[in-house]
Amino acid sequence: MDARRKTRTRSAVWEYYTQQIPGKAVCKACRDAVSMGGTMAKSANTSNLWSHLRIHHPDLYKSAQTSEPESEQGATSTYQPTIHDMFQKQNKWTNLDNRSKQMDKLITEMIITDNQPFTMVCDIGFKQLMDVAEPRYALKSEKYYRTEKLPEIYERVVSKIKTLIQPENAGFSLSFTTDCWSGSTESMMSLTCHFIDNEWNRRQVVLNTKVMHGSHTGEYIKDTFLHMMEEWNITKDRVVLVLRDNGANMVKGLRLADIPDLSCTAHSLQLVVNDGLASQRAVIDVIAILKKCVTHFQHSILAKQRLRKIQRDLGLPEHNLIQAVPTRWNSTLHMLQRALEQKRALSVYSGEHGGFTCPAVHQWDIVSNLVETLIPIEEVTLEVSYSNSSASSIIPCVTVLKLLLEDEGPSTQGIRTLREVMRESLIKRFAKLEDSKTVVLACLLDPRYKSHAFCSASTLNKAKEWLKEDVEGALQKQAETELVNQEQQADGEEPAAQDQAPKRQRRLETPCHSQIDKIFNSCFGPHTGDLLAKDSIEDELHQYLKEPVIERRKGDPLQWWKQNEGRFKLLAKEARKFLCSPPSSVPSERVFSEVSAIYDKRRSKLTGEHAEQLCFLHHNLVLLNWDY
Repeated sequence: MDARRKTRTRSAVWEYYTQQIPGKAVCKACRDAVSMGGTMAKSANTSNLWSHLRIHHPDLYKSAQTSEPESEQGATSTYQPTIHDMFQKQNKWTNLDNRSKQMDKLITEMIITDNQPFTMVCDIGFKQLMDVAEPRYALKSEKYYRTEKLPEIYERVVSKIKTLIQPENAGFSLSFTTDCWSGSTESMMSLTCHFIDNEWNRRQVVLNTKVMHGSHTGEYIKDTFLHMMEEWNITKDRVVLVLRDNGANMVKGLRLADIPDLSCTAHSLQLVVNDGLASQRAVIDVIAILKKCVTHFQHSILAKQRLRKIQRDLGLPEHNLIQAVPTRWNSTLHMLQRALEQKRALSVYSGEHGGFTCPAVHQWDIVSNLVETLIPIEEVTLEVSYSNSSASSIIPCVTVLKLLLEDEGPSTQGIRTLREVMRESLIKRFAKLEDSKTVVLACLLDPRYKSHAFCSASTLNKAKEWLKEDVEGALQKQAETELVNQEQQADGEEPAAQDQAPKRQRRLETPCHSQIDKIFNSCFGPHTGDLLAKDSIEDELHQYLKEPVIERRKGDPLQWWKQNEGRFKLLAKEARKFLCSPPSSVPSERVFSEVSAIYDKRRSKLTGEHAEQLCFLHHNLVLLNWDY
């Protein structure tokens, strides 16, 4: 207290007053005595002194304000609010007031982003917060935010996303991931779009989470998928690849839609692991034992407390055990790893308290070798599940896993056979991988892999032919489009029924004077055509393959193409097209991780339409940085 009192600065108002009478100060300018509010130091203040200067000596007041320290000005406010100002602070904004509209928008965005129920605006705590934060804002009913503000924001964001995926921003080629989800009240189908923008950044936007009705047959999935594409004005020729799960109805639906599709790599790897784990009785038995062990601790708080004490006594990490779940094979790996870590604690607990059977010595050996086998597969699964992963990684990852599983590995009972079963399953499930144009060209055009991951030279030859066909087709289409546009601009007033063939010939024979005409004649004249495109793509590909690959971990293929786009103009367009495809449908699965939060117990009556809008906005508002 003494230190604060010593360092406190004297108010600038005392330059214009003297204090001759207790509780009053005498103005030096007019010699009037001004009350200080009280005779005691605790009750005295300088508010009246400032008011006297402001009213009777405005020049002196301005001078005093200029020299007043900021801290003193904040501590002693000289502004006396008028009755009008006091009423204004209590008056509510009208609904048409821009400030009220902004608050409506922000509250709705908060509900969307944080997955809050609309009824939150009726909660006492929220009302109390708003009364203090901004008493002039009139809270609306939850129906207003749900039925008016939510659709309004949805329409604006939809318009923004439609602009974002236009060819001038996203390029002509788009890839998609799709997945289905079933909850207690609704079933939904998601559609996520993937593309590389003009700055060579990988982008993904959630386009739909469509509510599904009736039986989810292949025909129904086809109709739902095509309907979602139509909503966004996306034609089939823009679709490079659709990643989906291995469900029979999903496979059939996309086949009927006549759209290039591919099974999710992560799902296929899960099936490979499941095939291996189910092939050996000894492995099945030890996993079952550990599942029962984990269940014992999950169902008893006392058991957890006893285990915690044993962990402390043995100096082990005080970690909980992990239970395996059928839908995620790596949860089985994590259960085995945690059990190995707590092996001594589990043995002590089983001996002292019972409740479960601890694995025998030879079974712990199986667990250890099983972990050693599964860790590389998990690493590959994670690599193809990252948000920045590309379909270019599928062939290299599968090739590496084949080599790993070909090794004999641990000689423990059953593990060698398990590895052989996994290898055969891997070969079977990815047998036609190198027949997929998108996957092969993505790998070839990734500067981290190029042709080094191909199993045979014939794959590289196929890739070269595919590239030539794709480049020549793109050049021909571009030439036709630009020629038609040029003709329409030049002959806009001519009859529509006029024969186009003579007109095209006339355009090519016209002497070229402008720079545009020279470029058109050079690119699309009689002396060019397929040979020039063929030679150009061959030269670029030959030079590209001669250069060394970039580092797999640190190298960024998109940044490499951004830097080398000028050297490989034709290949760069192909790279932007084929590298946009992800290797798995995990991005669409992540969409549904939020759906369970949307359909919580306080949103049990939410309609399917509003659920679609909330899920769409939850992902895309963040993507747009709330700028729409």
